[in-house]
Amino acid sequence: MFTIHKQVVEWENSLYIIKRTLKESTIKEEFTNEYKEYIGADKVLKKNGIYYFVVKIDEAQIIEEEEVKLVSPTDF
Repeated sequence: MFTIHKQVVEWENSLYIIKRTLKESTIKEEFTNEYKEYIGADKVLKKNGIYYFVVKIDEAQIIEEEEVKLVSPTDF
């Protein structure tokens, strides 16, 4: 099993997953909307010279709970 780590930010009382970040110097502002659509992001946020292309988390719910049982090597 593996875990996928996602960065999440809060903005205007909503949670967003960061899909991509770009330095302001790497893309012209007039192209950010086109790039947002290209990668399938919902919004573009900008802070400290970085563009954040994000997707809104509509509703979070637990789909499956998994119980982890720790065993010692002598149990094998």
